[in-house]
Amino acid sequence: MALRAQELLKAERPFHARGSKVKRCDACLLPIPQCICAYKPELGTDVAVLFLMYKGEYFKPTNTGRLIADVVEENYAFLWHRTEPDADMLAVIKNPAYHPVVVFPHEYANEIQRIDKPPVVGEKKLLFIFLDGTWREAKKMFSKSDYLSNLPVLGVNLEGSSDYLLRESSHMFQHCTAEVGVHVLAMADEKEGAEKLAQYFSIFRREYVKGKPHLRDKLEFASAQVK
Repeated sequence: MALRAQELLKAERPFHARGSKVKRCDACLLPIPQCICAYKPELGTDVAVLFLMYKGEYFKPTNTGRLIADVVEENYAFLWHRTEPDADMLAVIKNPAYHPVVVFPHEYANEIQRIDKPPVVGEKKLLFIFLDGTWREAKKMFSKSDYLSNLPVLGVNLEGSSDYLLRESSHMFQHCTAEVGVHVLAMADEKEGAEKLAQYFSIFRREYVKGKPHLRDKLEFASAQVK
């Protein structure tokens, strides 16, 4: 959300997308009647996350990376640049207090990079790097970011298709950022954080669907997922 505010200040014209005329909560970006701020969980995990975001992704109300940031207190978000990577972003990745791990399908990483579970890193803190954008954009960021090429890549295998509902996926293995985040936290033995994020995501999805007449047929499913 801080990155969104920063980019809004620099924008030369207002960002307009489908639903841009809807009055939204400034904090959660959902329509005011569906605001989920009251459901925001308490922060607290022993990992950190970094979102490398494709231009414009931080403006989208459907983005779920911010749900992870509402659970993982130590979080960073940077705009991706192909030729001039953000110096502050590089500093975070190179920070000796962190052990950076890219979250991305193994099929796009070389064999040396691939890891099946988060490593035990002693006094360092795991820093999970999420490439946040459409699937096509995420692949572009992964392949054209040299500073990621020597980092370990954690593959997350989620069975079945995504239950996101808010955007259509072209492949079954494509899941939204929050869905992946739940599994990453669970793999890192952050059980409480994973449970909080799963519940928060289910509430977000239910409330978002409520405000979308064309998705009303999915409301029963979305509501049933909220525990």
